[in-house]
Amino acid sequence: MRNLIKKRYACILLLLLVIGAGCSDWLDVRPRNEMKEDDMYANEEGFKSALTGAYIQLAAEGLYGRDASMYLPEMLAQHWTISTDKTSLIYNICAFDYTHEKSEEAIEKLWKKYYQCIVHLNNVLGNLETTGVTFTNGNEDLIKGEALGLRGFLHLELLRLFGPIPREATASSPAIPYQEEMTKDPGKLHTITYKEVCEKIVRDLDAAEKLLVKDPILVGSNRQLNQPAYDWEGKPQDEWQFYRQVRFNYYAVKGAKARYYHWIGDKENAIKYAKEVIDAKNEDGTSKFELATESTYSLSSAGTNLVMKCEHLFGVHNPQHQTIVQPLFKNDNASLRQTVAYINTAYESTIHPDDIRNKANRYWEERTYQNSNKVNHFRKYTGSDTYDALNIVPLLRLAEMYLILVEDSPLSEAGGYFKTYRIARNLDISIDNSLVTEQDVLNRMEKEYRKEFFGEGQMWFFYKKHNFTRFTWPKNKTIPEFIQISPKQSTITIVLPEIDNDFGIYVKANTIDLYNDKIVFDLYQKK
Repeated sequence: MRNLIKKRYACILLLLLVIGAGCSDWLDVRPRNEMKEDDMYANEEGFKSALTGAYIQLAAEGLYGRDASMYLPEMLAQHWTISTDKTSLIYNICAFDYTHEKSEEAIEKLWKKYYQCIVHLNNVLGNLETTGVTFTNGNEDLIKGEALGLRGFLHLELLRLFGPIPREATASSPAIPYQEEMTKDPGKLHTITYKEVCEKIVRDLDAAEKLLVKDPILVGSNRQLNQPAYDWEGKPQDEWQFYRQVRFNYYAVKGAKARYYHWIGDKENAIKYAKEVIDAKNEDGTSKFELATESTYSLSSAGTNLVMKCEHLFGVHNPQHQTIVQPLFKNDNASLRQTVAYINTAYESTIHPDDIRNKANRYWEERTYQNSNKVNHFRKYTGSDTYDALNIVPLLRLAEMYLILVEDSPLSEAGGYFKTYRIARNLDISIDNSLVTEQDVLNRMEKEYRKEFFGEGQMWFFYKKHNFTRFTWPKNKTIPEFIQISPKQSTITIVLPEIDNDFGIYVKANTIDLYNDKIVFDLYQKK
C-alpha cells in the first residue's frame, strides 16, 4: 500500500506492547478459591453474586479504582506533575516511553484486567443461556441486560484506549479483540477489524437496552433507589435492585451509546442518546439526573459530594477506596499532584473565580508540611480532614452528555446547551456567546473537559478523538509520531527517514509483514 500511515498517539502501540509480550497468561483469571461452576449458578442468588463479582473487579485498583481512571489515562494526558525520577512510571508514561519496563508492566496489567472482567461477564451470560433456574422479580432480564451492557461498555473503553484514532480508522483497520465466549483460553483472543468491533459494541448495547426496559430506575428516582429503608409506591421487592447508579442501568446504556456515537463521529445518534439522558424524568416530572450546582456540590450542603453524585449515570463503588487513593493524594509524599499556578491556569481562575469546581479549595488544597514542602492536593476522591469523598468513581456523568451536545450540535444550538452547563458550573457570563465557529467549540471543549473530568481519565480520549499533535497545558509539548503495529498479523507500518546518496536514490518502507515473511519498499529518485 502506497499510503504510509503516520500516527501520533500511542494507544495502538500500547496495545501491541501488550500483545508482543506474549499471550500465554493473558486470561489466567481462575480465582484461587474458585467455586465449582455448577454450585455458583445453581440458583438465582448465585447469578447475582457472580455479576456482583464483575462490579467488584471494575472498582478494584487494577481498573477504575485507580489504573483506568485517575492513574494511567491521566498520566497520558499530562495531568499530574511529572516526577524527576527517570525510572518511575509517571516519568516514562508522560515522556511517551512505552517500552520502559514499568510502562510495559502497567499497560499489560491494565489490558489483562479489562479482559479478565469481560471473561467473567461472558461466564455469567453463558450460564444464563443454559440455566434451568427460575428467577424472580424480573431479575433474569436485569442480570443479562447489565452483563451485556457492561460487555459493550468495556469493549468501547478498550477501543478508545487501544484502538485506532477514529478519524483515521477504516472499516478494515485492526482494532481490538472482542471477547464473547466463556473460554479462558488465551488462544481465543484475536484482534478483529474496527468495523467488526463497532458492530459488536452496538449489538450488545442494543440488546441491553431492550432487556432493561423494566429497570427500577425507570420507576423510582435515584434518591428513592439509594434509600432502601424508605417505602414508596413502586419500590422494588428485591433489595438487590436498589442503588442503580452503581450498576449498569438503563440510562448507563443510553449514556454509553452517546459516548460511542460521539467517538466514531456519528453526530446524529450521539445527539439523540445524549438528549434522551438529559430529558429523562421521574414520575413527578423532576429530572432523573441533575447538573451539580453550588447548592448541591458544596461541602456545607452535601458533605461528600465532590464526585457530583447527582450526575452519575454509572459509577463504581469500592467501600475500601480510601485505602487506594489516600496514599496517592493526601500526604506530603503524594505522587499525583499539580501546582497551584498550573491549576489556576487550567480553571481560568482570573476569568471564572466562582467556578464551583475550583472555589473554596474543593478540588485542590495546598498544604505546607514540616519540611516546608508545599503540596497541592487533589481532593475529588479524598475530601478534607472533616469529610471523605464518596467511595465512588464516576464513569458516565450527565456533564459528558451536555458537552457531547455542545460539540456535536449545529452551532445555532450548541450555545444553548453550553449556557445551561455554564450556569450550573457558575462560569462567567462573558463566554455565553463565544461559540461562533467549530474551532471555538473545540477550543472551549478542550478547556471544559480538563476542568470537568480532572482525575476521571477522560481528557486523554478527547485528545485522541481529535488527533491533537500538541499539548498546550500544563506545558507546550509535542506528541511524537510513532509506528502502528497490527496485532492480528504482526504487520508493521512504519515511516523511515529518507536515505540520501550520491545518485539521489532514497527508500521508504511500505510494509513489513512478519506474518507472511514479506518486506515491501518503495524506491524513489530525486529529480
